[in-house]
Amino acid sequence: MERVLDVLIFGDGPAARLAAIALSGLGLRVVRALPRPGLGPPPTARHSHILATTMGPAAAVLDRSLAQEIAARTEPQCRWRSFSGPDCAEYTAPRLSRAAVDAALDICIGRRPFETWRDVQITGREGARLCAGSRQGQGCFDLVIDATGAHRATLPMLARLGLKIGYEDTGRVKLYQTLELALLEARPGVQWSGPALDGPCGALYGEIRGHRLRITASRGRGGARPITAVSDIAQVFPERIAALVPSGARLVRRTSTIAPQYRRLRLPERDMVNWIALGDARAQWPPRLGTGLNAIFRQCRVLHRTLAEGGGPVEVRRALDGVIDEIWAGRATDLALRQ
Repeated sequence: MERVLDVLIFGDGPAARLAAIALSGLGLRVVRALPRPGLGPPPTARHSHILATTMGPAAAVLDRSLAQEIAARTEPQCRWRSFSGPDCAEYTAPRLSRAAVDAALDICIGRRPFETWRDVQITGREGARLCAGSRQGQGCFDLVIDATGAHRATLPMLARLGLKIGYEDTGRVKLYQTLELALLEARPGVQWSGPALDGPCGALYGEIRGHRLRITASRGRGGARPITAVSDIAQVFPERIAALVPSGARLVRRTSTIAPQYRRLRLPERDMVNWIALGDARAQWPPRLGTGLNAIFRQCRVLHRTLAEGGGPVEVRRALDGVIDEIWAGRATDLALRQ
């Protein structure tokens, strides 16, 4: 009799929950390894919007109830502006917040029986399988998925086993800056994008919701100085962007991140096919408003399809590596998960 695959999933964020949902209906034994106390929150970007037209079809492939929960949380008529061309185009499109996605995932996770382990430690290897244990149980797993954000849960454990995982970066390293401003008067909600802007800033995205305005942009081109005050915005951003900042706005938060254009994990031991790094670190973009979660949905869809068709750990790693290679090389331009 063929043995059913045992799967261990580290993490409790969107990537981990999506992976659990994707695998739960395939007859696998799925164990959720919740993050250890003190590990801290994952270093994820703030996805201020996810297009519902992308998430709905992708979720339907994994689980119909997830697609229904996402659809119920959609804001159908969100205002958008595009600054990519010479003119400012305004339109409406569905919006789905990160909080709405998290709520839908939580509801669907609650409908499934999982083994849940805490304080899980990887203790060794049995061939290509990784062995792990906790107070709740122990065993060796055909597939181990780390979705803890930068894979902080398993990397130290693998290092103790002599397995060193490295990053491989490509593309120009840039400074990404996010500004959050408080407005004196509440404004109608609107979001915008302008990745082709000229000048010292590029890859620009923004959102106004009530009394808050948020701008994210790549910095550093043309020797631009960092933004430290509201008055700097008019000096750095094009006039049509600066005009969106009303008088009296106050800078309340400023965060900066230095990141390569693309990042992926490399596993030196290619025969260790059962360890999968799932999430943003396998295909990292700058914080482009939802791209990271789109990539996670795409990977979970591939994971689900490969195992549903009878594939094992070898086929899973090959399929996921193929997707990441495609994205990493810039050939995957459609992140709407259409195949």
